[in-house]
Amino acid sequence: MKILIINMYKKQSVFKHFKIKEKFLEGLRNEGKGTKAIFRKWDDTEGIRDVLKRKKIDGIILSGSDYFVDCKIHSSIDESILLANIPILAICYGFQSLIHTLGKPAYIKRNKHGYMNYVCSLRIPEPFAIPKHKYYFYHTNYIVKVPNDFQILTKIKKKIIVAYNSKKNILGLQFHPERYKKTLRIILHTWITKCVTA
Repeated sequence: MKILIINMYKKQSVFKHFKIKEKFLEGLRNEGKGTKAIFRKWDDTEGIRDVLKRKKIDGIILSGSDYFVDCKIHSSIDESILLANIPILAICYGFQSLIHTLGKPAYIKRNKHGYMNYVCSLRIPEPFAIPKHKYYFYHTNYIVKVPNDFQILTKIKKKIIVAYNSKKNILGLQFHPERYKKTLRIILHTWITKCVTA
């Protein structure tokens, strides 16, 4: 099984500082020896398209980012990813970027006080059925609406935390599962069993 992970960060140093690559590699190792991760930067269009063309990719992960989708300059999702018909796991900014691309800018709001940094316990219902667990949130923008083909699974007040598009096989999360080892293992295992290999 091959998973393509798109680094959506502006600065590679931030990606390295939080050891995001290492965390995802460790999380995917729990899924078995045959699981391989391939990393590409969001603006490496040629590299992304080459991987999708030459290798059999089973799933795509869109990472968080230090960009903001409502700014003039921000990382974006190459159209080849959306046209590939491969299961997508979109995390925090990755989820926002996806909704910004598929929906409307008005679907995303900005917190007037800046970054929101908190831990919250949530249950993710069917079709994923993850019991109540703690998740780490770190974001300024938040999603208030999703396109009609998405099912909203979890909300905190007006904020959409988890949404799923069963037709396009896209799972969007507004938290950072890579913050905690156990959380990342649960999310990756659930996504792989329910979306990638189902």
